[in-house]
Amino acid sequence: MLSYRFLIRWLVQFFLFAMPLGVLFPRQATKPTSIGWQLQFILGANGEGKQAQVLLNSGHAADAEKQAEADLHTMMAKASFGSFSLLLPYNNLGVVYATEGKYSEAHKMFARAIGLGRAAVSQGEMSSGYSVGSTYRQAGAGGGKGVVVQKKLLALCLMNNAATFRMEGKIAEAISLEHQAHKLDPDLPLPASDR
Repeated sequence: MLSYRFLIRWLVQFFLFAMPLGVLFPRQATKPTSIGWQLQFILGANGEGKQAQVLLNSGHAADAEKQAEADLHTMMAKASFGSFSLLLPYNNLGVVYATEGKYSEAHKMFARAIGLGRAAVSQGEMSSGYSVGSTYRQAGAGGGKGVVVQKKLLALCLMNNAATFRMEGKIAEAISLEHQAHKLDPDLPLPASDR
């Protein structure tokens, strides 16, 4: 069984070293919403999600959906139940579904990604609040930065879900999610009503 120390070290190394933030938030050609937000894929350190993104951006939505589903199944086979790493394929499949107009399915995928993100952020904040010294020793000089990255990824999933609500014309739901995302990552755009 993996130790908690190993898990913290792996998460920090994965998100700080193997996956620079430029890779997490790639530019892509999707339709922006009224606040200028475009649905965003999250790419893994080993290229997870890239093929689905390329297929979707080139107009092959059905193939992108198959690839995103395959990515999810591959990650599920590698990850433990409730693993934070599943946030990526759930988000990406949600992006594909939303782009295809399958809003109900997209919301389900985003909800799963958001649930995993909230659990990871909560657990990360609890462990760093419990013993700052031990978290620093476990994670090395980057101690505490893992939670920052987790918050940014969670905010990204919230914004994607909000964009999907906007596509459906459900503005109140979208604004609520956008506010939650903005609290996690103040660099994200605010709804026009709050600017």
